[in-house]
Amino acid sequence: MDQLSQSPMQQHELTMCQMVQQIHLGKLNLDQAAVQFNVTRKTVRNWVNKVEQEAERSRQTVAEQPQLLPIRKQTATPDFYSQENAQARELQARVQALEQELQVAQVRALYYETVVKVAEQELGVAIEKKSATKPFNSCS
Repeated sequence: MDQLSQSPMQQHELTMCQMVQQIHLGKLNLDQAAVQFNVTRKTVRNWVNKVEQEAERSRQTVAEQPQLLPIRKQTATPDFYSQENAQARELQARVQALEQELQVAQVRALYYETVVKVAEQELGVAIEKKSATKPFNSCS
């Protein structure tokens, strides 16, 4: 029902974002995505770049928002506010550091997933551990 109320442009953008998600998850490479979604390889690359840029902008916006403190009525002592502001700045710095660490970890995970997928495709060897394998029992 929700897709019926969307414009064709919104549906196209949603489809392209799903395509980029499948690429990032390693389910499709650029050529496969172009064939499956009936677009050129250049279009796929443009959409990947566009989605990555939007994600980067949203991360920057989120990182900037914690720096905005709400305006309060002055009902407490100035010492209380200076301590509270110092704690808020420390927490904001910690959040920002953790967000950067998370971003690095996500990029690293995506890199390793891509390396494994490419190696599997080029070498024809299954590298990822299959979850259905039975544990080795040396006592039998």
